[in-house]
Amino acid sequence: MEFAGVQKVPRILVADDSRSAREMIRNFLEKSGYLVSEAADGKEAVRKFRETPHDLVLMDANMPVVDGYRACAEIRRSSQGGDVGIIMITALDDDESVEKAFAAGAEEYINKPIRWVVLQKRIRLSLENRFAKEQITEARARMEAIVNSAADAIVVINERGVIESVNRAASRLFDYPMPDMVGKNVSMLMPTPHRERHDQYISTYLTAGKAKVLGMTQEMVAIKNGGMTFPIELTISEVRLKDRILFTGILRDITERKEAEAKIFHQAHYDALTGLANRALFMSTLEDAVGRAKASGRELALVFVDLDRFKWVNDNLGHAAGDALLKAASGRIREPVLDGDTVARLGGDEFTVVLANCTPERALETARRILHRLNEPFELEGRETFISGSLGVAFFPRDSQNLHELLKCADEAMYRSKKAGRNACHFFVGESFSLPRNY
Repeated sequence: MEFAGVQKVPRILVADDSRSAREMIRNFLEKSGYLVSEAADGKEAVRKFRETPHDLVLMDANMPVVDGYRACAEIRRSSQGGDVGIIMITALDDDESVEKAFAAGAEEYINKPIRWVVLQKRIRLSLENRFAKEQITEARARMEAIVNSAADAIVVINERGVIESVNRAASRLFDYPMPDMVGKNVSMLMPTPHRERHDQYISTYLTAGKAKVLGMTQEMVAIKNGGMTFPIELTISEVRLKDRILFTGILRDITERKEAEAKIFHQAHYDALTGLANRALFMSTLEDAVGRAKASGRELALVFVDLDRFKWVNDNLGHAAGDALLKAASGRIREPVLDGDTVARLGGDEFTVVLANCTPERALETARRILHRLNEPFELEGRETFISGSLGVAFFPRDSQNLHELLKCADEAMYRSKKAGRNACHFFVGESFSLPRNY
C-alpha cells in the first residue's frame, strides 16, 4: 500500500465489545490489505495500543470496563497516541455523543450500521494524513539536524524582523541560549546605528521591493550577549511563502580573518622596528595629502629628518644600540606632531614628516621641537649618548606642485643642513636655523 508516497502496510486496532462486529470489521480490513488487532473493551484497547504501535484505532463508544470515550482519551495521553488517528464507531447519533467523542480526542465519527464505502474512505484519509505528518516531522527533523550541524550561524526572521528560528551555531556565536533568541527582534544582534534602523530597512524593502543586500555577501559588525562587538560576514536570502516572507541570514565570525588582514596590512605598510609608516605608506599618504591640499587651497609641509652620528653609534656601540637609537628617536620625532599628520621611516636613519594644513610658523616650531628633542641624551648600552638631526622643509604648492619634485626639494634642504654643520634645519626657500652641537 502507498500512503503519502510511502509504501507501508498500516496496523489498525479494532476495539468493540461485540465479537461479530469485530469479525466483520476485521474481515473488511484484511481484505483491504491492513494488519488488524482486536480488543474487547476499552481497557484492553489501551493496553494493546501501548504494547504495539498502531497507525489507526477504530473505537466503539459503548463498551464495558472502560468505555470508548475514556479509552480514546487515555490513548491520546500516551507517548505514542498524540497523532494517531482515532475513528469513533457507534450507534449513538445525538449531538452530545458526537461532542463527547471529539472532546475525548476522536478525529472522525461514524454511525452504525457501518457504510463500508464511507469507512474505507475515512480510513484512507486518516492514514494519508498521519503518514504525511510523519514525513513532514521527519523532514523537519532532518533539516534541523543539518542546520544544527552547520558550522555557520543561521538566523531566520520574518517580515517584522522577529527571529523565528536559529541553529546551535548562532546560539554559540552570539552567546545566547536558543530560546532567548527566538521571538525577539533581530536588532538585538546589531550595535548602534544599525539596531535603530533595521526595521526601517525591512519596511523599505517590502514597500519598494528593492534591497542591495539580498543574495550578496557583506561584512558588518554584530554584538554578542554582554555587549562585545565583533566582525561578521553575512549573506541574506529571501523565502516567499504563500502568505508571508521570511529572510534567512547565514553568518560567520571573521574576527580571525580581520586580525590576519590587519597584521598583513601592518607588515606591508609599517616599519617593523619603529612602528612608523614605511616608505610605501608614506608615498600613499603624501599623495592623498597633496590631493587634499589642492582641493582646499591650503599649504602642506614636508619635513626630512636625518639622524646625525647614527653611523658612529652603529660602529662603536653595535647594531643593537643602533636599533635602540632608531626606536627612541622615532618616538621623539613623533612627539610634536599632531594626530592628523604622518611620521614615516624611509629606511636607515632617514625619517619624514607630513604636516597637513601647515603654516610656515607651525613648520618652524615643529622642526625646532624635533631638533631639541634629538639633542637630549639617549641611554644606549648603559651609557649616555648624544646625537643630533639635520632637517629639511619644503612646502606644497609654494616650492613645487609635483609630488616627486617636492620630495627632492625637502631632501635638498636637508643636505644643506648637513653641509652647514648638522644639528640644523633649512627650508627649501627662506628660513633656516641651527643649534650648538653637544658632542
